[in-house]
Amino acid sequence: MVTFTLRKARDADLPEIIRLWKRNIKTANTSEDIAEFFHSSNYFFFVAASRTAEGGEQLIGFVGGSIRGSHGHISGIAVDREYQRSGVGNALIRLLERELRAQSFDLVTLEVRKSNRSAIHFYEMLDYRPSYLIRAYYADGEDAYVFAKKI
Repeated sequence: MVTFTLRKARDADLPEIIRLWKRNIKTANTSEDIAEFFHSSNYFFFVAASRTAEGGEQLIGFVGGSIRGSHGHISGIAVDREYQRSGVGNALIRLLERELRAQSFDLVTLEVRKSNRSAIHFYEMLDYRPSYLIRAYYADGEDAYVFAKKI
Protein backbone atom coordinates (compact mmCIF):
# COMPACT_ATOMS: atom_id res chain seq x y z
CA MET A 1 0.00 0.00 0.00
CA VAL A 2 1.26 3.44 -0.96
CA THR A 3 1.14 6.18 1.65
CA PHE A 4 0.83 9.67 0.23
CA THR A 5 -0.56 13.08 1.03
CA LEU A 6 -2.44 15.49 -1.20
CA ARG A 7 -1.94 19.23 -1.20
CA LYS A 8 -2.22 22.32 -3.33
CA ALA A 9 0.73 22.72 -5.67
CA ARG A 10 3.32 25.38 -4.89
CA ASP A 11 5.63 27.28 -7.23
CA ALA A 12 8.54 25.19 -5.94
CA ASP A 13 6.76 22.07 -7.28
CA LEU A 14 6.89 23.23 -10.89
CA PRO A 15 10.12 21.39 -11.89
CA GLU A 16 8.70 18.11 -10.56
CA ILE A 17 5.31 18.74 -12.22
CA ILE A 18 7.11 19.28 -15.52
CA ARG A 19 9.09 16.05 -14.97
CA LEU A 20 5.92 14.09 -14.20
CA TRP A 21 4.08 15.60 -17.18
CA LYS A 22 6.85 14.89 -19.69
CA ARG A 23 7.63 11.42 -18.31
CA ASN A 24 4.05 10.17 -18.10
CA ILE A 25 1.97 12.03 -20.71
CA LYS A 26 2.45 11.62 -24.45
CA THR A 27 2.58 15.30 -25.32
CA ALA A 28 4.07 17.96 -27.56
CA ASN A 29 3.95 20.45 -24.66
CA THR A 30 7.27 22.08 -23.85
CA SER A 31 8.45 22.90 -20.35
CA GLU A 32 7.51 26.50 -21.09
CA ASP A 33 3.97 25.48 -22.13
CA ILE A 34 3.53 23.51 -18.92
CA ALA A 35 4.91 26.36 -16.79
CA GLU A 36 2.59 28.87 -18.46
CA PHE A 37 -0.42 26.63 -17.85
CA PHE A 38 0.64 26.07 -14.24
CA HIS A 39 0.92 29.80 -13.53
CA SER A 40 -2.39 30.61 -15.22
CA SER A 41 -4.32 27.79 -13.51
CA ASN A 42 -2.47 27.04 -10.29
CA TYR A 43 -5.59 27.55 -8.17
CA PHE A 44 -6.70 24.12 -9.44
CA PHE A 45 -3.29 22.35 -9.35
CA PHE A 46 -2.79 19.63 -6.76
CA VAL A 47 0.01 17.19 -6.07
CA ALA A 48 0.42 13.82 -4.40
CA ALA A 49 3.58 13.39 -2.35
CA SER A 50 5.19 10.50 -0.56
CA ARG A 51 7.86 10.61 2.13
CA THR A 52 11.38 9.63 1.22
CA ALA A 53 13.58 7.44 3.43
CA GLU A 54 15.48 10.59 4.38
CA GLY A 55 12.27 12.25 5.60
CA GLY A 56 11.89 14.50 2.59
CA GLU A 57 9.05 14.70 0.13
CA GLN A 58 8.83 13.20 -3.36
CA LEU A 59 6.08 14.23 -5.79
CA ILE A 60 4.49 11.13 -7.30
CA GLY A 61 1.55 12.68 -9.13
CA PHE A 62 -0.35 15.83 -9.98
CA VAL A 63 -3.63 16.99 -11.45
CA GLY A 64 -4.11 20.33 -13.13
CA GLY A 65 -7.55 21.76 -13.66
CA SER A 66 -8.91 24.84 -15.34
CA ILE A 67 -12.18 26.56 -16.12
CA ARG A 68 -13.60 26.30 -19.61
CA GLY A 69 -16.63 28.46 -20.06
CA SER A 70 -19.14 27.34 -17.46
CA HIS A 71 -17.49 24.08 -16.42
CA GLY A 72 -14.34 22.66 -14.89
CA HIS A 73 -11.76 20.84 -16.97
CA ILE A 74 -9.00 18.36 -16.21
CA SER A 75 -6.14 19.66 -18.33
CA GLY A 76 -3.50 17.24 -17.13
CA ILE A 77 -3.00 14.36 -14.73
CA ALA A 78 0.04 12.18 -14.28
CA VAL A 79 1.18 9.64 -11.74
CA ASP A 80 4.65 8.09 -11.82
CA ARG A 81 4.45 4.61 -13.29
CA GLU A 82 5.53 2.84 -10.11
CA TYR A 83 2.61 4.45 -8.24
CA GLN A 84 -0.10 3.92 -10.86
CA ARG A 85 -3.05 1.73 -9.90
CA SER A 86 -2.49 2.48 -6.22
CA GLY A 87 -5.23 5.08 -5.70
CA VAL A 88 -3.12 8.19 -6.33
CA GLY A 89 -4.86 9.25 -9.56
CA ASN A 90 -8.27 8.54 -8.11
CA ALA A 91 -7.51 10.67 -5.03
CA LEU A 92 -6.16 13.54 -7.15
CA ILE A 93 -9.24 13.63 -9.38
CA ARG A 94 -11.62 13.42 -6.41
CA LEU A 95 -9.82 16.36 -4.78
CA LEU A 96 -10.06 18.44 -7.96
CA GLU A 97 -13.75 17.56 -8.30
CA ARG A 98 -14.39 18.70 -4.70
CA GLU A 99 -12.62 22.00 -5.34
CA LEU A 100 -14.57 22.58 -8.55
CA ARG A 101 -17.83 21.75 -6.80
CA ALA A 102 -16.93 24.19 -4.00
CA GLN A 103 -16.62 26.86 -6.70
CA SER A 104 -20.17 26.00 -7.91
CA PHE A 105 -19.20 24.02 -11.01
CA ASP A 106 -21.30 20.94 -11.67
CA LEU A 107 -19.62 19.54 -14.80
CA VAL A 108 -16.05 18.40 -15.45
CA THR A 109 -14.60 17.53 -18.86
CA LEU A 110 -11.31 16.12 -20.11
CA GLU A 111 -9.72 14.88 -23.31
CA VAL A 112 -8.09 11.48 -23.68
CA ARG A 113 -6.26 9.89 -26.59
CA LYS A 114 -8.44 7.47 -28.51
CA SER A 115 -5.69 4.84 -28.22
CA ASN A 116 -5.21 5.20 -24.46
CA ARG A 117 -7.37 2.29 -23.33
CA SER A 118 -6.04 2.21 -19.77
CA ALA A 119 -6.83 5.91 -19.23
CA ILE A 120 -10.28 5.48 -20.80
CA HIS A 121 -10.98 2.59 -18.43
CA PHE A 122 -9.69 4.66 -15.47
CA TYR A 123 -11.98 7.60 -16.30
CA GLU A 124 -14.97 5.31 -16.83
CA MET A 125 -14.35 3.78 -13.38
CA LEU A 126 -14.65 7.33 -12.00
CA ASP A 127 -18.01 7.79 -13.80
CA TYR A 128 -16.72 9.91 -16.68
CA ARG A 129 -18.55 9.19 -19.92
CA PRO A 130 -17.57 9.88 -23.54
CA SER A 131 -19.36 12.88 -25.02
CA TYR A 132 -17.86 13.19 -28.49
CA LEU A 133 -14.75 12.67 -30.60
CA ILE A 134 -12.40 15.41 -31.80
CA ARG A 135 -10.53 14.35 -34.94
CA ALA A 136 -6.77 15.06 -35.07
CA TYR A 137 -6.83 16.81 -31.68
CA TYR A 138 -3.25 16.01 -30.73
CA ALA A 139 -0.13 17.37 -32.45
CA ASP A 140 0.67 13.91 -33.85
CA GLY A 141 -2.77 13.73 -35.50
CA GLU A 142 -4.39 11.32 -33.04
CA ASP A 143 -8.08 11.75 -32.23
CA ALA A 144 -9.31 12.55 -28.71
CA TYR A 145 -12.45 11.56 -26.89
CA VAL A 146 -13.99 14.26 -24.75
CA PHE A 147 -15.29 12.76 -21.51
CA ALA A 148 -17.64 14.51 -19.10
CA LYS A 149 -19.00 13.97 -15.61
CA LYS A 150 -21.68 15.71 -13.56
CA ILE A 151 -20.34 16.38 -10.08
